[in-house]
Amino acid sequence: MSLYKDLLWNRPGSKTAKDKKKEERMKRIFHLFPKRKRSLRSHPKKHSPHLSKIPIKKRPVLYTTTPPKWIHRLKKDMNIANDPILIAGKPLDLNDVDPDQNRLSIPFQTLQRNDFLTSDELKILGDQGVNNGGRIGVAAFLVDQRTKQWKVVLKKWVRMCDDSGKVLSNYLLSGEWSDVVEANGLRDEDNISLWSFRLNGFLFFALDFAGDSIDFLE
Repeated sequence: MSLYKDLLWNRPGSKTAKDKKKEERMKRIFHLFPKRKRSLRSHPKKHSPHLSKIPIKKRPVLYTTTPPKWIHRLKKDMNIANDPILIAGKPLDLNDVDPDQNRLSIPFQTLQRNDFLTSDELKILGDQGVNNGGRIGVAAFLVDQRTKQWKVVLKKWVRMCDDSGKVLSNYLLSGEWSDVVEANGLRDEDNISLWSFRLNGFLFFALDFAGDSIDFLE
């Protein structure tokens, strides 16, 4: 019987107890090394012919480029010398209506014009290639569609994307912005337009929203 076992263990292709022990040891050593990730380039995914790419739905930007009726009335009631100018229009995002963040982001790519600031205000915001990290701002007032005035601060924020190295610049409206959101019931994806004018030398903003220029005074 022992002879049969020796023949069985030592036949070609069979593993001895010593071989098995060595194999188990190699397995334990192998698991100590980190596994390499597959390269997406060397193994491209095959798309099923039954599946088509779903286009990314972009939120429509809906706002008027002409001053709505309530802004014309505002100009008359407040005795504003010049017509308010359209600065920017955009849909609000979740960060814009988050009370903890308390700011409206105005990316430079949404700006219709950038000549609503004086040279002194541009220096305060660090417009000459200087990034103050949003620490310094210009005091202003914001008027909503109910003609209620709110104290706000206009700041500039510049950051660089790590992946592309592209520089992104934004204006930020802070101060009582979260109060404006709450009082007007602003929500994510609401379309707004921001208008600017001067009164007694002070910077003012007029906020129009809902995309259809609701006139609360009609």
